Amino acid sequence: MELDLSGRVVLIVGGSSGIGAATARVLGREGAKLALVARRRRELEGIRTELTANGVEVLCIAGDAGSAGFMDDAVAQTVSHFGGLHRLAVVAGPMGTRALLHELDDSDWASYFEQSLMLAVRSCRAALPALLGTPDSAIVLTSAVSIRAQKSGLVAYTAMKSAVASVAKNIARTYGSRGLRANCIAPGVIDRDAQTNRALAARYGVPECRARYEQVRRESGMSVALERAGRHEEFADLIVYLLSARASYVTGATVNIDGGTDF
Repeated sequence: MELDLSGRVVLIVGGSSGIGAATARVLGREGAKLALVARRRRELEGIRTELTANGVEVLCIAGDAGSAGFMDDAVAQTVSHFGGLHRLAVVAGPMGTRALLHELDDSDWASYFEQSLMLAVRSCRAALPALLGTPDSAIVLTSAVSIRAQKSGLVAYTAMKSAVASVAKNIARTYGSRGLRANCIAPGVIDRDAQTNRALAARYGVPECRARYEQVRRESGMSVALERAGRHEEFADLIVYLLSARASYVTGATVNIDGGTDF
């Protein structure tokens, strides 16, 4: 399938590991040029080494994408280095404190606000002028399947992820006439690294491929039809599709990718 991403400049926020790194690998295979933003410089350098060995042009920008002004600088560096910006994917948005509403203080809410909602807002706001300079630009943000089904201990996380989905919808409506598409993915259970899966498999007495699912089934009461967690590359494939020309009539959508999750 031709995705028409060769030579396109894509900025990935949260590109050093997990879904972000998997997205970078898929985009690299499609011929995209990549700007990767993440806090962990060592991991960024590792993924750059891997990608450049395969002929991918990569710019790494280490720092806190949630801090005021950082993404303005990151976009400026990207445009200066590559001569433009065509796509934005925001994967970062860490899970913070899990607790009931009456147990969360203002600092807990502030952390989610800054590192989930405002990280996405600042990334989009910084990128928009450059994205609007190309006739077929696209943004993909990351929400969560929990916005469809409330879970008591995820009240702050879910509130901010709901807002992220709303921002994507607003961008799609506001800038669609100028050729910009904006969509959101809503992941379900995400697989962990191999070491964590081995530990979980030993704890629950199950195969490693089922370990992460077994954890959320027992500890959070979640049921997943496929009885496993989603692999990073599976989420990456959806992000890349939504960034591509093959999704040219998809905008304003929040797409579940959850293996058939039922809370």
